[in-house]
Amino acid sequence: MKKIFIIALLLIVLAGGGYYFVQQVLRDPARLVKALPEVVKQLEFELDNVRYGHTRSGVKKWELSTRKAKRIKGQDRIILEGVTARIYADGKLESDTRIEAENGFYLVESGDIELQGSVKIINQQLQIKTERLSYQEAKEEILAPESLVVESEKLTIKANRATIDLKQQQLHFSGSVKARIRPGKISDVAENGSKDEKTGRKVKPEVDIEKFKPQ
Repeated sequence: MKKIFIIALLLIVLAGGGYYFVQQVLRDPARLVKALPEVVKQLEFELDNVRYGHTRSGVKKWELSTRKAKRIKGQDRIILEGVTARIYADGKLESDTRIEAENGFYLVESGDIELQGSVKIINQQLQIKTERLSYQEAKEEILAPESLVVESEKLTIKANRATIDLKQQQLHFSGSVKARIRPGKISDVAENGSKDEKTGRKVKPEVDIEKFKPQ
């Protein structure tokens, strides 16, 4: 009889705790998202309009919002649809920089992110466009393994690949690299290009920039 009473008491406590947890989630859905890193490994779920911030050893690494997050039981990845992300370096955020992509996935154990489909890195100075982008948490690097275009007010750069070092705030290009300079109204040649001596046609100032190639 005593054993039955103890079991019944435990069930009541667990039920009460579960009810309290559900109530807290209903009041603040972000609580569920914050609990995901520990709980997610054992769950299969599909959530809409999720916001999630990822930390490691008390240091914030990244935060993202996604239209849909889905996890298949037994997999280490969370599938993402409609992603907007912000990456931190040494726990610090470049507040005006964001990353957008059609879809991707987040690896639970490593904290790495892979993004695909119309990927953009946008801030006030420039915009980077590519079809695939990966963030490697351990190295604090962003890799663009496929062709990309970097556009600013006065410069367009096209490259086969690129690496962004978040700690050093440096962008390294590799493979074939081309740049088109748009210096503005400095001179007629700068603004409109020069004339080809044979054809007489105007030529836009487009050059290969050797210094962008890896040493």
